[in-house]
Amino acid sequence: MPLHSFIRNDTTIIAPNASLRRVINRHTKDSLLDIIRKWLQDPMARPKIEDTSEDEENYDNTNGQQVKRLLHHYEIISSKKNMVDKIFLEDWKNGLNYKQIAQLDMKYYHDHSSLKHWKALKLCWENGLRKKEYRKTSELNSSLLTQLSPFFKTHLYIEEFEKNWWIRISIHDGVPPNTLPVSSNIIYVIYFTNSEHLLCSNIKREHKEFIMQGLLKTFVCNEIEECDLKGKYADSLEKLLLHRQSQGTYSRYRLNQVDDNPLLFPSKKPKKDDIPENIDQFEDMMDEDNILLLKQRDTAANDNFGPNEQPSLDMVEIKLSTPLHTSNNDDQSTPLSMTVLFEGTNVIEGIKKMIMAGIAEPPLPAYLADIHSNGRNYIEVDENNVVIKKGH
Repeated sequence: MPLHSFIRNDTTIIAPNASLRRVINRHTKDSLLDIIRKWLQDPMARPKIEDTSEDEENYDNTNGQQVKRLLHHYEIISSKKNMVDKIFLEDWKNGLNYKQIAQLDMKYYHDHSSLKHWKALKLCWENGLRKKEYRKTSELNSSLLTQLSPFFKTHLYIEEFEKNWWIRISIHDGVPPNTLPVSSNIIYVIYFTNSEHLLCSNIKREHKEFIMQGLLKTFVCNEIEECDLKGKYADSLEKLLLHRQSQGTYSRYRLNQVDDNPLLFPSKKPKKDDIPENIDQFEDMMDEDNILLLKQRDTAANDNFGPNEQPSLDMVEIKLSTPLHTSNNDDQSTPLSMTVLFEGTNVIEGIKKMIMAGIAEPPLPAYLADIHSNGRNYIEVDENNVVIKKGH
């Protein structure tokens, strides 16, 4: 069977329906306006403009003027509902093509990436030497589509966001041509260019083997390793993957928060608002021991985690070969083990604040002090409190 019979074309139209309106309606007004600007620059996406001129050169001028006029109409619309109505009932009343729907979907999940659950993947090449590089998203699109199309009826869309390539794989097997696939048939992959790292959203079990094989052949690698790192916050996972050695106190250097010359005075002067007016009254409320204790905690937190907010991980599980605290009366001949589970919106930041609150007492064991640089959700620690390295 010819290859093109498996591929959903960019220009295939999805007729107006309730699902399509929901895809449009979940965007903000500003987000929709950004997408409309993109559509009006694309001859295959912009609404059909009637030819009122016989002269081709005049037609091009008229066409450009009408596009500008239409964009201006959208820019002055006062409410999102009116904007959605104009899209759905007037300018694109016959429906949207697959590429437009992919752009709507991708823009939404890029702006709300925490709605997906991301899993870190590592591309592994023999001797660490990359065998294939892609300089354009169109090249990657063509190569990946070639690998996936024998397995699925697929529509593929790739867009660059801040040097990262977001890949949307939409599987249409068993789906009528003018119907949107269910969300579980749409897979997102974030490729961090010039690196060996990817993030991937959840994949159905029946699709996973073929998607992984397609990625492996596209990047011409020997293996794709599933890392022990996952979470909801793609930007934080990116930091943990790409900047593992510059977390904690070293983040000041990565973020250029140190003076060029250590002998110079700090470039930023304290603001007047930062200086308490009633400092005497404040100190009267606390004795010297408490003030010293708070300073020690703050110093310990910064020594381990640095002054910046930590990357967000919503879960970290630590398996210990010995309990967190042991007494002299414990029977050391019998090995003990326990699993500690941390959950929250930002576990690493939470551990830092536990020091500042006096809940965790410094010095922290190395597996906690270096948790921002481990780059994984699951950590196993031996009887000497040393992290056991497993693969990635």
